[in-house]
Order: sequence, then structure tokens, then C-alpha cells
Amino acid sequence: MQIIRATKNDIPEVVQLISIILDDMELPILLQNDRSKVLELFEATFNSSLYLGNAADIIVAKKDDQILGTALGYRGTEEAILFQEFNQHFSEVGLAPQTVFDEPEASADEWYLNSLVVSPNAQHQGIGSQLLQSLNGYAHKRGVSKLGLLVDFENPQAEKLYQRNGFRYWQDQSIGTHQYRHLQKNI
Repeated sequence: MQIIRATKNDIPEVVQLISIILDDMELPILLQNDRSKVLELFEATFNSSLYLGNAADIIVAKKDDQILGTALGYRGTEEAILFQEFNQHFSEVGLAPQTVFDEPEASADEWYLNSLVVSPNAQHQGIGSQLLQSLNGYAHKRGVSKLGLLVDFENPQAEKLYQRNGFRYWQDQSIGTHQYRHLQKNI
């Protein structure tokens, strides 16, 4: 298996995987719009240079050209500009401009893991742990010595995975109607 930076060709599969998390988050944009249009918006945004390496890192775990898992993260100071990037793509996918993410998630001093998801048919094979272990290098390249993430109170299995990989509780955080634990790891 390879763990590498995603390319434009990978983005459709990446968005399909990340949509699993988006559905769990119950984002208003997904609840109030045609799902396929919202996923098109994510594809267009993730294909931008900001998401493909200039400000964010989209990482994929691949085996035989199939994406088994993905991680998306960025330096906390880049969060606002990345959230704003969505605004550039509404018209190209036929959606009215609206808020995608309206609450900050990241701490400024961390490389923030916005999303980590493993394909349902590839879970329990260590792929999530391998993706997590690869993040240190991306954080160092961005000049950060701390990783951070949010884990839903209702997802204790994910929290156990993060704790096994060195993440520790930092604070509780609310986003929308969901409660999260903000975990961090020094690297």
C-alpha cells in the first residue's frame, strides 16, 4: 500500500469517502441542497491549488490504484482561507452561495486533521493508523510541531484509534449540533 498526496484524478473518490463524514455532521448545506450538487462543490473546491498542496494536504492510502482511505488537513492558520475557497466554486456547480463551514475547528498552532476516513470495505486493516502516522511529515513541512483533530462524542472507536496513535484530550468543542473532543499530539 502507498500513502501519498492526492492528485486531481483522486479527488472524486476522496470526496465520496469524505461524504461519509459530511453525512454524519449533518451540515446544513447538505440538508438544504441537492446532495450531488454539494458533492460537486467539494470536488471543485478540492481540485483547487489551495487544497492540492498550497495550503492543505489531501493524502490517500492506495492499493492497486484503489483508494482505501484518505486524510485531509492543514495548518490551523490556513483554515479561514480554505473555508473561503468554497465561495469560488458555487456558480460553477449551480448552487447559490451559502455557508459550508461557519465555525472554526482548528487551533492556530497545529496541523489540523479535518477529515480521516477509511473505506467501509477496508476497515480494521490498520489503514487509519498508517494514515495517521504519515501526518507527522506533512505537519513538519508546514512548520508545525503539533497535530490536532476533533472526534465526535458519539464515535468512541475513532477516539480509541487516535489515542493509540498518541493523541490526548485537549478540550471539548461544539460545532453545529454535535459535541466533539479536541485531541492533540506533539510531534
